[in-house]
Amino acid sequence: MDDYGIEMGRHRICGKFWGPKEGLPTIALHGYLDNANSFDRLAPLLKHRRIFAMDFAGHGASSHRQSHELYSGLSDIKDVLAVADHFGWRHFHVLGHSMGAEIGSQMAGMFPERVASLVCLDGFCSTNDTNVTLDNLASSVSASFKDGARLKVFPSLEAMSQRLSEVTGQSLASASAIVARGYKEVVGGYTWVSDPRIKGSGPLEFTRPQLEALILRLAAPALVIVADVSNLWLQRSLEVLVTVDQPLLTMVSVPAHHHLHMHDECAEVARLIECFDAKQPLAADVLSPERYRILRNAAIKTVQG
Repeated sequence: MDDYGIEMGRHRICGKFWGPKEGLPTIALHGYLDNANSFDRLAPLLKHRRIFAMDFAGHGASSHRQSHELYSGLSDIKDVLAVADHFGWRHFHVLGHSMGAEIGSQMAGMFPERVASLVCLDGFCSTNDTNVTLDNLASSVSASFKDGARLKVFPSLEAMSQRLSEVTGQSLASASAIVARGYKEVVGGYTWVSDPRIKGSGPLEFTRPQLEALILRLAAPALVIVADVSNLWLQRSLEVLVTVDQPLLTMVSVPAHHHLHMHDECAEVARLIECFDAKQPLAADVLSPERYRILRNAAIKTVQG
């Protein structure tokens, strides 16, 4: 594992390498407010891939965007493509979790000539009705004008990790890995290094017709590993995914926490990705529309108590 930084003109994108140089060139994209450490358990298991796990701008070791710049999915897509260009990867593989899966799937549909394959971990391009997508776009613009809110200060890194674990439901070990790359020392203790403006920006969401068109534009094999169907934003995407006939797309279910690639399920995730890369059938694991409905209804009943 090697740390690496790339100058992008006015900002710097940082990340971590795993795997042999001759492996499949892969860019790994973390989730919202996470960082490259989220791939610490999964990446070493994918020994046939050359993985660069990057910190999105404003996260981890990457620099913040300047005061006049937007935190936007389009800006993140541009950064990913620039990272690939830096390495000379005209054609590369994408491995994304949550927000990273959203960005990766959007990029695969917008720039199909660049993406060799797509693996999405509990996420895909998000969708909403037109008014909500417009509100979220407006929120991203408005957030760029705001001074960042003061982030909470914790007395210790242990307290910071414990709070993240409590808020997200992920394991303490998983939360500690995120904190290890996501903190800075301040007067009175420790706080997050991430740009507070990110919390004010809205996701890059597509309307349903746009999402359907994006799915049909995929030109490379795509694997979506679904863990937690209780997330409403993921349900909205899955409702579209299960109805669009896209032979290049396979969905499988690994019931687990949203951060499954950081928990013990990482071994099963690695197995599925290796089978996917080897073009081996995944029939036993496939998430059919009928199975999805069963899992979704069970999740709704659990939430309703």
